[in-house]
Amino acid sequence: MNRKIRIFLLAFIALSIISLAVLVFVHYRTQNSFIVVLNEDKGLEVKMDKVHYSGTKDGRIEWELTADSARRAKDEDLTVLDNVEVKFFPRRGGSYVLTANEGRFREAAGEIFAYGDVKVSSDEGYTLDSVELKYSIKQKEITSAEKVVFKSGNMDIEGYGLFVDIEGGRVLLNREVRAVFKDKAA
Repeated sequence: MNRKIRIFLLAFIALSIISLAVLVFVHYRTQNSFIVVLNEDKGLEVKMDKVHYSGTKDGRIEWELTADSARRAKDEDLTVLDNVEVKFFPRRGGSYVLTANEGRFREAAGEIFAYGDVKVSSDEGYTLDSVELKYSIKQKEITSAEKVVFKSGNMDIEGYGLFVDIEGGRVLLNREVRAVFKDKAA
């Protein structure tokens, strides 16, 4: 997975440079007084629109990340994403969808951070809201120290210190937990 992403980013950079050269050449051929100034910037960022990452294991897609745009610094293992959507596909079936205003992807650490109006929904009808979450690709866990609101058809639960085991289907809140049951039988 890491190799595929690196190859994709290197191909994107090479394609961007070639495209820039072609645009400069075409523009120069159509303009008589065109001057190009290229400055070497050691902190150069790669900027991409309509980004799609995915993680596979044993030929099975475990997660897919899409974003409206991404920025990655040249010498840092950090990709900043705008308007993020991450889909998780547990081995046991079903799926979860995480959306957020902003995300950060650290490839080497195997971590995806989501910030701003974070929502997770399951195909079983559960929803989870928070201001930030972290997904560990290696452990297949979602965590947050912030307040989390979990809603289902029968109850609403809120609390702090979230832990979600994607493969095991377990959800834990560590402190200041408050639950409201909507079904009288519960």
